[in-house]
Amino acid sequence: MLNGDILEGHLSSALCHLGNISYRLGKEQMLSEKVAGLDEKATEAVGRMAAHLADNKLDASKTKVMIGRKLVMDPKTETFINDAEANLMLTRPYRKGYEVPAKI
Repeated sequence: MLNGDILEGHLSSALCHLGNISYRLGKEQMLSEKVAGLDEKATEAVGRMAAHLADNKLDASKTKVMIGRKLVMDPKTETFINDAEANLMLTRPYRKGYEVPAKI
């Protein structure tokens, strides 16, 4: 029996995959470095991370973190805009006989 809407399941799992792709394409840097190009919400998130580290007796000026790459997705095609490297991570080569057709 289906316990949830299939589209909701797809969108929920896709969000996790997108976060992983951003992380894998990101770069490690010191949290104390100015993170260029972040919008207001991302800057706030970095501030919360620094506060969390401080609460746990870790010095943000000596702590490296992975900052994920900013990705922009076309919701109609479910591909990244102008990011071929990220698009390569949306799928993988399938074993012969188990390929997913391009159009279902």
